[in-house]
Amino acid sequence: MDLGKIALFGFDKKTWILIAIAAAAALLLILYICVHFSKGKRKGRAAERKVGKFIKKLGKKDHIRIINNAYLPLYNKACEVDHLVFGRFGVLVVETKGISGTVTGSGKNLTHKIGSKTHKFYNPQLQNKTHIDNVVHHLKKGGFDTTPVNGAVVFSAKDIEFPSEIGMDLRGLEKFYNSLSDAGCNQDVLYHYFKDMQVRNPMKKMWIRTRKKND
Repeated sequence: MDLGKIALFGFDKKTWILIAIAAAAALLLILYICVHFSKGKRKGRAAERKVGKFIKKLGKKDHIRIINNAYLPLYNKACEVDHLVFGRFGVLVVETKGISGTVTGSGKNLTHKIGSKTHKFYNPQLQNKTHIDNVVHHLKKGGFDTTPVNGAVVFSAKDIEFPSEIGMDLRGLEKFYNSLSDAGCNQDVLYHYFKDMQVRNPMKKMWIRTRKKND
């Protein structure tokens, strides 16, 4: 009698469920590690750090508060916002792109060309609109209905060409920031409100990071 087979097939339903969950978690971890250390992801993270530092310096005199890589609840899932900026102007939702080359087109899908390679990618303005809508939803839930919310898509690389309607460079971000009006908002209250609501579940955060395209 093969005792090994008896032990294997003798697991109850609960044990099999735990085994399946552990296997799924292990596969997701492997996927996350592969994606996290890919060239595109490294470039994306470097761009996010660059823009985050730029925003911090830009708003230092205004005592702004920032949450970089904010994981906000989205129905029963979550979404990741590159930079949530809080000031007397309200909330600024920033999506960062670190790509080089040339971006053309309009609508849902744009064309990105770098060297001899060309591919389609989702319009970051539409991507950021989803994030803005999510932020507005949470503000309403918290009783901050009158808080202004603005959005910006920032291309951080110097060697990038793109239509002005889909984003701005760092100089454009500075100009846009300086145009924001004082709405009398309390940046500390807003910061802590969003800080406290962030998704803490590491599995959800890992899943979002593996799916998100950090171009």
